[in-house]
Amino acid sequence: MKTEFKQIKILILFLALYAGYVPAWTQQIKLVSGRVLDKETKLPFKDEVVYVYAFNTVAAAVEAKKVIDSSSGMVFSDGKEIVDEGGYYEIRVAENGALIFKVGLTNAILQEVNYQMEINVFIDAGIVIDNIDVVAALQDIAPKEAAPTLIGNKLIMRNSFPIPAQFGKTNARLIIQPYVMVCDNQDTIAFTRPMVYDGEQYRMTQERRMLYNLKNDPLVRFAADVPLTENAMKIDWEDTVMVPDPTKNYYGNAIIQLEDYNMVYYNKLTKIISCEARRPLKFLEYSLDKYSLDFNDYKRRAKRELRNTAANVSLTFLVNKAEIDKKDPNNEEQLKELRNNLMNIINCEDCTLKEIRVTGVSSPEGNYQSNLALAQRRAVFAKNQLNRMLPVGSLSRTFLPAPDARVAEWSELIPVLKADSCFKEAEEILKIIEENPDSQQKQYLAIRKLPYYNTVVKEHLGSLRYMRFEYKHEIYRELTPEEILQRYETDEDYRTGKKDFALYEYWHLFQMVKDSLELENLYRRAYRASMETEGQPWILPANLLAVSYLSRDTVDTSILEPFIDRKTRGANVVRTRMDGVTKEIINPEAVVANQLSMYVKANNFEQASVMAQILPDTEKNALLKAYAMCLGGYYRGGNTAKEREEAKKTFELVKNSSPINKVVMHLAMDTKRDDAIALKEAANLPVENPITWYLKAIAYNRTVNPSSPVEYIFPEYCLIKCFSLDSKYIPIAETDGDIGKELFEGTMNDFETYKYLIDQYIMQYKL
Repeated sequence: MKTEFKQIKILILFLALYAGYVPAWTQQIKLVSGRVLDKETKLPFKDEVVYVYAFNTVAAAVEAKKVIDSSSGMVFSDGKEIVDEGGYYEIRVAENGALIFKVGLTNAILQEVNYQMEINVFIDAGIVIDNIDVVAALQDIAPKEAAPTLIGNKLIMRNSFPIPAQFGKTNARLIIQPYVMVCDNQDTIAFTRPMVYDGEQYRMTQERRMLYNLKNDPLVRFAADVPLTENAMKIDWEDTVMVPDPTKNYYGNAIIQLEDYNMVYYNKLTKIISCEARRPLKFLEYSLDKYSLDFNDYKRRAKRELRNTAANVSLTFLVNKAEIDKKDPNNEEQLKELRNNLMNIINCEDCTLKEIRVTGVSSPEGNYQSNLALAQRRAVFAKNQLNRMLPVGSLSRTFLPAPDARVAEWSELIPVLKADSCFKEAEEILKIIEENPDSQQKQYLAIRKLPYYNTVVKEHLGSLRYMRFEYKHEIYRELTPEEILQRYETDEDYRTGKKDFALYEYWHLFQMVKDSLELENLYRRAYRASMETEGQPWILPANLLAVSYLSRDTVDTSILEPFIDRKTRGANVVRTRMDGVTKEIINPEAVVANQLSMYVKANNFEQASVMAQILPDTEKNALLKAYAMCLGGYYRGGNTAKEREEAKKTFELVKNSSPINKVVMHLAMDTKRDDAIALKEAANLPVENPITWYLKAIAYNRTVNPSSPVEYIFPEYCLIKCFSLDSKYIPIAETDGDIGKELFEGTMNDFETYKYLIDQYIMQYKL
């Protein structure tokens, strides 16, 4: 019994102990994420690897921290990750466990998970002091060139400045002034924020020299908290410059200067940023939809304008008489048409008959003076016809100058003969006229001697015996669309722009003219005409002109700018004007979308991002907005949860828009995890596309083990394949920071040797 009791007691004790103990494997493992930043700069650590260790119990983490801080042994953790360049990490750990963060020589940071899903850490790393042995060899401040990154219009630059021991002094000031230049023409585009380090004695003396007001020192606001000393130090630098054209290459120089109270004792100009920029989005595929406005929403009201018109009526007369030839049916038709036209003008409510001029013309046959008298009688006859066909009241308000008369010249007979195919006769008469240029009488006598005078010549002289009515009237009315189009097609002055159309006439022409180049010219003319007549551009031709430019890759961001109000957040905002009645639309959606596309084509991705924020969140606009935000660099990171969520949304939309974009976007994230995914996705791209191999070259260049006897050559093989498919990628790779000089030069050295064998190597290594 005693034995059984003892066994039961032991069992109860064991169960009690077991009930108070919850092993790690019973805890739920969670995915914890966050960001690790430098406490001083509030930025991710650069040139320093940040490790994150996971421990499923706090006790294990406490013991591991002691080992890490003392560097006295091996650390065995339940998980380990490296923070990416953006400072982000993800790691799996027990919900009651702990995380340890370690960077450089600073002590490790322990954070208990305590059921948290997000843990952000700020680590005070300070300025890292390098242990530099002082030797007899001359030392210098010699930063190595670093490749910048171009995302959108942002040129992101990073570098380190190693300051050897004995360069600095407590009574000195160190000034580092970086600046950015264009690679092809060496134009300076920007000076970045200078870095200033003052020795403690220098700062004290400078304060006295500035009359105890350091604000008098223009550089004091840039001075770092860390003092300059005689010890060696390494200064990490990062800055971003907005460049005007991200398709160009840029490099960075720095002026490094050390001075004491009396003199500059060190001065150096050195290159710190190379021309080989990393452009993660240079192969991004995107399309830009063109948006149209509703014509009926932007129609211009037709205006009744004063118009002058004129018409001619010709009548033929009997020989040597002031009577019309009644056998000529054209005379009756002409008189009837004349009367109808004049009566229509008289009866028109908005018309005014202003003037009628009558001219009598006789043929040159016979005596000149007799012919002129005959022409005058014919003119009087014609004027009397007006008195019979028009009301007296209308005639009294119409200007009727004295009838005019003239004798036709023999030269007027030439086109009449040619029109009837009498070319030989016309040439002979023309020769007679040229031989007697100053005497119509001599011309007549010579022509009358021609053998065909009584047959051919007299037969055609009737065309030179006529009466002309020329009348002018004013009319207030709008033209019909057909009249507008006819004017555009037949009137050279209107067609060429010597004369301008009314705005409503342009509105009709936009819908009737078919030729795209003619339409673009009309859009441009209407845009200018609206500025002249209304003092501001007309939105309809402006948008049409922008769409036309976008269709043929022409850039002009000034066209639509007057219609965008950046102070008004959102599009299609209805605003009532000062009159309290008229309403206008601020930031029309179509205009904002087209201006976004115009900024993208202008490589002004920052402004394109601004337009994307104004554009409404609709299914139609989703991808266009995502492209703009992505090209502007807003596809990762963010300072707030909302910004990070929007960046993730942008990333996903663009990534899923095409197979190539899936690879490009993962490479653009620039993390080891994303590089591995990009390499995997690149396997799905067509092997005949050179971009496939270029992207693979970048992915392999980032992921392969350079010390491997085989893997180190993978990026070069991919580039050789790319160049063999399309040589235009050679100059692209030459200035690509993702390829680098070493890989590019190695590829070019081996290109001729391996280009015919490259497919064999690709198959062998399953690239």
